[in-house]
Amino acid sequence: MPEATGTPEPVVLFDGECGFCRAATGRLARHLSLGGRLLPWQSVDLATYRLTRAQAEQRLWFVTAERRTGGAAAFAEWFATGNRAARAAGRLIALPGVRSLARAVYALVARNRHRIPGPWEHACGI
Repeated sequence: MPEATGTPEPVVLFDGECGFCRAATGRLARHLSLGGRLLPWQSVDLATYRLTRAQAEQRLWFVTAERRTGGAAAFAEWFATGNRAARAAGRLIALPGVRSLARAVYALVARNRHRIPGPWEHACGI
């Protein structure tokens, strides 16, 4: 179960050294009108969010005053802050059958993000 953090507004912690991660989080935030501050985990004191470096390296985190959630589940919660399409996608991702698929897809993308073609640099630290 995610733990309380004391953060006043939602924060999305992502890998700021990864071009794909920077592009994807920024694009999602803009196009889906998602709430929360986007912060590269490398630029914050992770202890503030009750996270370790190892946890931050493994997945994206959505952190609120009440919870901290990582990976595919973080996307579901983050999408709940957005426009109608985002909220529908968040509810879909959270469904029991879809949740397992979302975790698998998230893991596949996370492992291969440095290989995903696009206009960003392909220099991930992980």
